[in-house]
Amino acid sequence: MKTIILLITGVAFLLYSNPVKAQERPQRYSLGQCLDFAVNNSYPAYRAALDMEEAVHQKQEVRSGILPQINGSGSFDNNVILGKTMLPGEIIGEPGVQIPVEMGTKNTLDFTASLEQVLFDPSLFTGIKIAKNNYELQRLRSIMTKEEIIFDVSYAFYDILNSMQELDNIRYMIEKQDSLHILMKERVQQNITREVDLNRIKVNLINLRIRGEHIKNTIAQQKRYLQILLGMPVEERLELDDSEMKNIVAPTLHSCSPPQDRIELTILEKQKDILDLQIKQERMRYLPTLSAVASAGYQFQSDKLNLSKEPWFNSVMVGVRLTVPLFDGFSKYSQVKQRQIQRQRLEWDMQETQQNIAASYRNAQEQLTVTYESVQAQKENLQLAEKVYAQSMMLYKEGLAGMTDLLETETSLREAKITYAAELIRFRKTEVDMLKANGILENLLNNK
Repeated sequence: MKTIILLITGVAFLLYSNPVKAQERPQRYSLGQCLDFAVNNSYPAYRAALDMEEAVHQKQEVRSGILPQINGSGSFDNNVILGKTMLPGEIIGEPGVQIPVEMGTKNTLDFTASLEQVLFDPSLFTGIKIAKNNYELQRLRSIMTKEEIIFDVSYAFYDILNSMQELDNIRYMIEKQDSLHILMKERVQQNITREVDLNRIKVNLINLRIRGEHIKNTIAQQKRYLQILLGMPVEERLELDDSEMKNIVAPTLHSCSPPQDRIELTILEKQKDILDLQIKQERMRYLPTLSAVASAGYQFQSDKLNLSKEPWFNSVMVGVRLTVPLFDGFSKYSQVKQRQIQRQRLEWDMQETQQNIAASYRNAQEQLTVTYESVQAQKENLQLAEKVYAQSMMLYKEGLAGMTDLLETETSLREAKITYAAELIRFRKTEVDMLKANGILENLLNNK
């Protein structure tokens, strides 16, 4: 009975676990699934997570400066030969004579504990604000890293789809050429068609197959590059889903004003805030600092290393320490000037970034409209090329058209297919550019 129960439990576990594994690794990855995998597993994503963790510890390191600093120390000295000190002879009734006297004991043990607490240090508290801003800056950079991952993976994904579409077109043309080759071979055997026309078909087939093998190799290389971007082992098999590529709609263009909350500008603003705090911190180093100090010690002194209770002595000290900077060779002045120059440079960077954002936004808008119209035109051109090729094939079979005319229409059909596929990919990439220009690249993560 127990054996039967175990068997039933094992079968149920297998039936339950297999669908879960199938869901974890889909057979064909859509763009959204690739992006979701990349933002959780790519190498830049892991590095960004480590940078965030490091920023947390850096913030804690700076905050430790306002906490008490407690240190302990211990030492043991064995004075093999005691040092001598010259004392005046008056102390023993021999005026005018210097008497050498050994001072101290041969063995000394010393244990001390000290405490220091900052009471007033303006630059330290400003440093804590800088650390908090550095953490926020790292968080913004993590968001920017995520956007870069989405952008790079999207472009690589569409490049593979472009190659896959070209390979499908070649296979389609090979299928057409194979049918024509069989027909031509029969006609040559019946002395209806010249053998030279059959050879021309053979040449076309060989060229198409060679081109197909080159594209297969290109796709394999592109997939390995995409797997590196995703953080997926290159040994795994990766298949892409291109079902949504042809489902395009007319672009909706909004106002021509570029977004003002782009992550690039936010990062530069945060860097400017940090520089302002650093300038303030350097200037505060001219102010005095005040600390409270305390120490307690326990010392053993004896000529014999006999740790008895008698030769031990203790000591306790409390006090305050005031440090007033007077002259540092213009070090702080030079540091303030450097930060001010860095801030001026940052302001120019912000202006340049704003111009680049505005230009990329308008370029993406215009390119999206142009590529959409181009896709529609190329779609009509492809339908016409397919119709012309079908008509030419029919005329050739009826003996009303020559081989040259048929091959020319075949070439036109192949070029129309390649151009249409290229325009589709260009449109998709332009959509990615538009999302980036609007600062909403993360919307692509919803296309799962």
